Amino acid sequence: MTIPGKKVALTLTAAALCAALCAGTGGCRGKGHAAAEAAPSAADSGGVSVVVANVQERSFEDWGSYSAELRGIEDATLTAPSMGGRVNWLKEVGTRFKAGEALCDIDGDRYEASYEAARAQVDVTSGDLERAKVNVEKGSVGRATLDAANLAYQNARVALAAATRTLADAQCQAPFDGIVTSRQIDKFQTVTPGAATLRVSRINELEAVIAIPETEAFSYSPGMPTQFRLLQHPEHVYEGRLASCDLAVDSRSRTVTARIVVPNRDGSLRPGMVGRAGILRRRYDKAIVIPSTALVRLQNGIAAMVVENGVARQRIVRIGANSGDSTMVAEGLSQGDLLIVTGAFQVSEGTRVHY
Repeated sequence: MTIPGKKVALTLTAAALCAALCAGTGGCRGKGHAAAEAAPSAADSGGVSVVVANVQERSFEDWGSYSAELRGIEDATLTAPSMGGRVNWLKEVGTRFKAGEALCDIDGDRYEASYEAARAQVDVTSGDLERAKVNVEKGSVGRATLDAANLAYQNARVALAAATRTLADAQCQAPFDGIVTSRQIDKFQTVTPGAATLRVSRINELEAVIAIPETEAFSYSPGMPTQFRLLQHPEHVYEGRLASCDLAVDSRSRTVTARIVVPNRDGSLRPGMVGRAGILRRRYDKAIVIPSTALVRLQNGIAAMVVENGVARQRIVRIGANSGDSTMVAEGLSQGDLLIVTGAFQVSEGTRVHY
């Protein structure tokens, strides 16, 4: 039968006896004793080893970063004329052009003849209208004749506008100075009405389109400095500006569409490329900036570990902004604090440390 408390007393007595015997004989130097002597405690060794750095104030830039896709600052997909037709010729991809230049021919003779007929009809009805005005003034015809002549003239103008638009489509007329970026038709192909023909862009400047979460969108305004980096070449920075930011929030994605103008001076950027766009929200001349890896996320917030008199102390902090691998701390740290930058996850409040 075991009596509570007695086993501990006996064990202590045995240990004391062993100690006395060892003291008298110089024995008890077995492997177990040697191992105990060779393994000093964490307290004896000065505590947990960490890497520290003095907290310093420095300048800081708060950038918002978003996925973006490039397109021409002016970008259009041209379409086939209202009755379609056969492709007689077309400009190749990469061809540069001026506004109004013909980039293809889709049954151009037929549509040009329709245009000339519509223009002639305008001339005829215009003459009829002028004669009707004179006759009404003379009193030789009634007002109804003038109204009919005016109606015919206006209908002719509408037909001419439609013929002009159709002829422009038949010629793939360039809406601005730019370059042919892609084509959806081939020579001698018969295309259907309204089919896509050529995509054209003005690429001396490109536009990066981004979606900004509504919680962040209204901190931006047109004119803010921006940067764009391609995913495959992040070392190349293309500086630009924020051109516009929608005032309406998309009801499904809860985002706001913004557009960044990206100069393309060397011509290395192309519509359709994707990358990361950054918008500079604010510059700080003096701020407490620490490595993001020094922060510890807790149930009650975010903390940083500092060293005071050789002991780790926990500081709950408030984050101001993040930029890459750096974080600006708005509250909780002061200049001169000894921050644990490596090993913060290995210690807790009161842990003895050495560095």
